[in-house]
Amino acid sequence: MSEPTGLDGIYHKEINLADGGLGSTLEDILNFKIARTPLWSTRAAADEEKSQLLVQAHLSFLRAGARTLLTSTYQAAYNTFDREGYSREQAHRIMSNAISIAARARDIFCAENERVHQNDIRIVLSLGTYGSTVSPMQDWDGIFPPPYGPKAYSATEANTTSFGDDVEGMDRSIQALTEFHTERLLAYAHIPETWDLIDVIAFETIPLAREVTAIRRAVTTVAASLRAEGGDMKAWWLSAVFPNGRCSETLVPGGGHIGAKEVADLMVREGVDAEGRALVVPSGIGFNCVAVEHLHGLLGEFEEACTQVIGGGRKWPWLVIKPNGGETGWADSVMGCVDKACGQGWGGLIVGGCCYAGPDDIAQLAPKLERPRDRGY
Repeated sequence: MSEPTGLDGIYHKEINLADGGLGSTLEDILNFKIARTPLWSTRAAADEEKSQLLVQAHLSFLRAGARTLLTSTYQAAYNTFDREGYSREQAHRIMSNAISIAARARDIFCAENERVHQNDIRIVLSLGTYGSTVSPMQDWDGIFPPPYGPKAYSATEANTTSFGDDVEGMDRSIQALTEFHTERLLAYAHIPETWDLIDVIAFETIPLAREVTAIRRAVTTVAASLRAEGGDMKAWWLSAVFPNGRCSETLVPGGGHIGAKEVADLMVREGVDAEGRALVVPSGIGFNCVAVEHLHGLLGEFEEACTQVIGGGRKWPWLVIKPNGGETGWADSVMGCVDKACGQGWGGLIVGGCCYAGPDDIAQLAPKLERPRDRGY
């Protein structure tokens, strides 16, 4: 199995603070109404007037102490642009603009703060699950239409995330999801002026175990394609969502849910794609868009998977912790998970927030992460 390298050479510290919920910040603080729209936060990158709101949102997190900015591209995919009436050429322009806006916010912040340099702030390309691109959104529940899933969402009939014993259906699903993630990632890679601005790629809010496999296959394909073109794949992380502390995918229709340990296992275990190539291992793994009450349980299952698959003699991937906000004592709850994770084998930590974790939450978390203490690093 290839070593999960990449983030060690990008981050200068073992524990790094990321931003919070970009979409909810645009909505709740800057009053830009984007909920239940195909492009969500990407709408803010579609024209110059709205892009100023996006610059403000990024700056608010930097001023709060974040040094990792995730781009407003979570739902940006060809099918969401199609639903908004944009051409492929227009889609590429908006995708590129979203990355440039994050870089613009970084430049403004660095001009305001002479002690902060550009390489102190990392720009991360945010890529959501396939479920973030369908209507109604399925980034939590993972109910995907064929061939991506067994059945499209229904408001009147029972829904399922499992193919049961339909092995061919499962294989078609993984292949379709692989093609979706490959096409989208290559679209960004082939916009050189902004690809070069990206430090890391984040696949976020992945609700299904089989989509984890599909993403690893997609990154393996893209990495091979970029090498053939004389380029390189970026460092990347993969974070899953666990509504109510469990994976949305069930073993059989209506049956028990796949455990977080099994999802983490799929993230790091060696494997090969359909062409026999070794699957690329993420530089980081973790969970986002989860309630803070589930952090300790999820951490325990991820650590158990890494202990069994990787062992104690080799460095583990980095750990990504990005729970939802909106709860009293949020920063202290996050710190409890951070303290528990330190010294357990992780290569480093990326810590931030997801939905409803605003700049004030990040500002409360920032000094806690900087406080001197024995973290085992």
